[in-house]
Amino acid sequence: MSGEGAAMMIVELRDVCKEYLLGETTVHAMRHLSLAIDEGEFVVVLGPSGCGKTTLLNMVSTLDRPTSGQVFVDGEEVSAYTDSERTRFRAKKVGLVFQFYNLFPALTARENVEIGLAPVIKDAAVMRQRAEEYLRLVGLGDQVDKFPAQMSGGEQQRVAIARALAKEPRLLLADEPTGNLDAESGEMVWQLLRELNERTGTTVIAVTHQTDVARLASRIVHLRSGQLADTGQQGAVV
Repeated sequence: MSGEGAAMMIVELRDVCKEYLLGETTVHAMRHLSLAIDEGEFVVVLGPSGCGKTTLLNMVSTLDRPTSGQVFVDGEEVSAYTDSERTRFRAKKVGLVFQFYNLFPALTARENVEIGLAPVIKDAAVMRQRAEEYLRLVGLGDQVDKFPAQMSGGEQQRVAIARALAKEPRLLLADEPTGNLDAESGEMVWQLLRELNERTGTTVIAVTHQTDVARLASRIVHLRSGQLADTGQQGAVV
């Protein structure tokens, strides 16, 4: 698609299948899924546990490979990458946020962000400046020297988001990012992700079972049994 104002596609899955073998049983985690996501979208993937949400993120992030089909990011077939190419791709182009914060308890908030920058920035002063910049962006500019144990769950998740965003990735992928938080902290994190999407233009793909989050999405993808059940604009959940 071309022309002024035309959206640029950043992610495309073409007829992707993913199968796992559990004992003698074949589990179909993804069944012939085709999906395109444009640059700058905030896509929320909804569905019950086991519907293929995490598998979708694993395909896009190259944490896993499809059994068949193709996955493209920025026009490159990332599903065909070698192991070393996949590692470089995740280091430079993908920010990952998980349900559990995965912070190092012996490191401060700033140091936890810096460790995520180490593969892409070698200058210590630049790394420090970038880490502090993104901690300010998520509202933690006054807590850069705090350790995880001195922070609430919501604050720790914001550190994790800052770490994912600080390398300025093309994609931010969030897997149940509020699953370990209380309702109030969870709402703050979802609002923050939406705000960061709007301010930075980073494409966000977030998976959750919380249907109320749909109101924040620019688009909703609903999965059922590893298949695309429905997509739509904000609020169009079935």
